[in-house]
Amino acid sequence: MSTFDIRPVTSNEQRAATNTVRAALLTGAANDEVLAEERETAGEGDFLAAWEGDRCVGHVGAFHFDTTVPGGDRLSTAGVTDVGVLPTHTRRGLLTALIEQLLGNARDAGTVLASLRASESPIYGRFGFGLAGDTVAAVINPRRARPLRFERQPGTMRLLEIGEVLTTVPPIYEESRWRVGTVNRNEWLWKFRLRTASEPNKERHGKGVYVAVHTNTEGEDDGYVHYETEWDEGYACNIGGKGRVLDLAGTTPDVELALWEYIIGIDLVESWQAEPRPVDDPIRLAMYDVRAYETRQRLDEQWVRLLDVDAALSKRSYGPTDREVIIEVTDPMFAENNGNWTISESGAQRTDRAADLGVDIATVSATYMGGVGWTDLAASGLLPNASARAVADLDFLFAIRPAPFSGTMF
Repeated sequence: MSTFDIRPVTSNEQRAATNTVRAALLTGAANDEVLAEERETAGEGDFLAAWEGDRCVGHVGAFHFDTTVPGGDRLSTAGVTDVGVLPTHTRRGLLTALIEQLLGNARDAGTVLASLRASESPIYGRFGFGLAGDTVAAVINPRRARPLRFERQPGTMRLLEIGEVLTTVPPIYEESRWRVGTVNRNEWLWKFRLRTASEPNKERHGKGVYVAVHTNTEGEDDGYVHYETEWDEGYACNIGGKGRVLDLAGTTPDVELALWEYIIGIDLVESWQAEPRPVDDPIRLAMYDVRAYETRQRLDEQWVRLLDVDAALSKRSYGPTDREVIIEVTDPMFAENNGNWTISESGAQRTDRAADLGVDIATVSATYMGGVGWTDLAASGLLPNASARAVADLDFLFAIRPAPFSGTMF
């Protein structure tokens, strides 16, 4: 590893660093427009590049986020991104060196969690990340879904004008982060996500991109849905409309159902794609025919790592029970994370008492958000020495509803 120089990326090194990531992720070199977008995000996180002489051969980065955790606290998070090593330099330990330095820097800065969206799921377990939450992709038939069965939420819907989108949507989203796993979205991320909805369409015919907002009876905007529509013009077939739900958020589950009612009621659209969606999407059970909501794929979404175990465990809430469990955590990367914690209804505290169960950092990270059950891990053979009683108690202490869901790629 002595031949590689790992250091923060400077502005004049941005093109080389960007193109290294793109090559690792099967994409060609960036043009000036793409490079300008990359430079706009440079101040939103920490980015490291590995150099062999004057050539960039590897890169990792982490945006500065906060994540909603069980109980409602929002904890500082390193959003790991832009991970890549040139195919000429893989299998040399370079990725390990980059990740360890990045996570070490984040922990030293007081960051409690790390989170990522993996291009390959087997990679990150060896760095202490655990799969903490899934997402689904669905196809929805609006005709079979109607009439929806829930009690209607009072309020009105309106379509935003292009100039309203970037100022109206972000504050609604921030008030809608009641699901565990949601992260804040900085200005650059909103510009990226809402670009097509906030700029005029350059094509004579093409997709329509819209944002519709729900307003409650007190005149407050409390939900939005970002979606696309277009004609599905297959050869020698009846022409119909199709749509795609890109993002949907409301301050309460009732508001989100009202947003779905609007979407399913749009004329001419015969099929909707929705991705990403939570695994327990409540709109499915609210449909007249639950088969109108067809899950086409379930994928890993959130990979989480506890950078500061003591801070993370003490900041989340636990289920009401008179039972307590002592877990022993081992973390080969950060010695400060090694130790025993008593988990109970009142919280988590370090202890010198003997542990009921020993786990590695990836396991406790997987269970932290409450979406992956201790019972599930035990049934999968991943807790070979755990007692049934300790596993059942931990399930009750850690489990949350609804399931964790982020809905934000980075």
